[in-house]
Amino acid sequence: MSKLLKKKAIVLTVIPLMILAVVFSPVFVKAVNGEVDVFEMVTNLFGKVEKQDEKIRILEATIEELKAQIKIQDPKTQETVTVPKEPEVEEKEEETPVVEEKEPEVNPDPKPDPSPTTELKLQVGVYDGYLKLSWTKESSSDLQGYKIVISKSDSSPSYPDDGYLKWITDRSMNYLKVDNSVKYNGGDFGGYLKPNTAYYFSITYVYNDKKVTTDPVKVTTPANLSVPETSTDLNPDSLQLQVVVREGDVKLLWTKEPSSNLQGYKVVISQSNSEPSYPDDGYLAWITDRSMNYFKVDNTSEYHGGDIGGYLKADTEYYFSITYVYNDKKVTTDAVKVTTPAGLPTHEEETTLSPDEIALSIESADSYLRLTWTEETCSCLQGYKVVISKSNASPSYPDDGYLTFISDSSTHSYVVDNSNYYNGGDILGYLQADTDYYFSITYIYDGKKVTSPTIQFKTPLNLVVPVTY
Repeated sequence: MSKLLKKKAIVLTVIPLMILAVVFSPVFVKAVNGEVDVFEMVTNLFGKVEKQDEKIRILEATIEELKAQIKIQDPKTQETVTVPKEPEVEEKEEETPVVEEKEPEVNPDPKPDPSPTTELKLQVGVYDGYLKLSWTKESSSDLQGYKIVISKSDSSPSYPDDGYLKWITDRSMNYLKVDNSVKYNGGDFGGYLKPNTAYYFSITYVYNDKKVTTDPVKVTTPANLSVPETSTDLNPDSLQLQVVVREGDVKLLWTKEPSSNLQGYKVVISQSNSEPSYPDDGYLAWITDRSMNYFKVDNTSEYHGGDIGGYLKADTEYYFSITYVYNDKKVTTDAVKVTTPAGLPTHEEETTLSPDEIALSIESADSYLRLTWTEETCSCLQGYKVVISKSNASPSYPDDGYLTFISDSSTHSYVVDNSNYYNGGDILGYLQADTDYYFSITYIYDGKKVTSPTIQFKTPLNLVVPVTY
């Protein structure tokens, strides 16, 4: 027999014995004490059991009566119907769905969102004579700048389609005063805003890889908004030149151009070209005042370029014209052929000294040398260079360096006493005492250099020589 069966047998045997012990324990107690008769006690006990059985039968009868009371009559069929017993519903524990948990995916190299983090807005204020624009400041380093955009007809203007008023590359500058001081680039309204007129304004944010434009704001400009002069150029066919020959000069008069697009007028003359124009044929004068539409030709000014050779000659035929220089083009009038007056002042060109005309002398003193040379009176002289060499018998500037540069043409002497360090050449800084050197003077002119004859001379014995380290 298995251990499990043995345990069951023991339990079945012990339990009845325990029940009997509980039921008959009072009897045994009284019997032991000798108080009552054992038979009498057992008889009484069985009598009590019968009474309990009777109570059980009465209870069962009561239950049956209650069941009978539950029956009811059907009002339609008049039949008695027993209310059916509600079916027992087996309660089941609600199963919890199993959800498979997944570890969140981690992007090892997240990229920042390039989109603006704030809403881009534009505000336009109308003031006395101007408008003020202010917009959301963009701090992103991806921003290249702001384009101020305006349109008269496009209700959603943006750059580049509708041009721009200004290009602002300072990210911290998120405002602008619009007062017609700056001409608009491109667009549909001809360069400048008109007063008391409705326009659409917006700001295009130009990033490294995209452009974003604010919602437009429709605003009417103030009635007293200043408008610059018209930028409409005159018809080239309307440009005329008149030339009047007088006793000692030639007076030119031409059509005035009021357009702000004009930079200025060039007065053009040629002896051989019947249709002279700037820049091919040079110019005599450059006039930037648009209101100044006249000029006197009297040989006081030298001609720039062309075939004139500097100055006009008297009683000589020339072709005259005016070139209108605009921001985006050049227009030249028809040429007028004129003979200069016999009384036109002639301009004698200044001549410079030739090497044969230059004299150089040297005087020796106790501790220095004095150089003196021929003075140059030509206004074209820039200055003199004092040149010395120990080995070159014909020294000149710039090949042999220089001791000093004298820009005053009236100063034509110099003391050599080793107070100045020599620049370049073979002197190596300072002259030595009691030593032979070659001396010359180089004349520096506009466009050329002329060097005097050379003199070989010995420095004084007492010439002070600075100590160099």
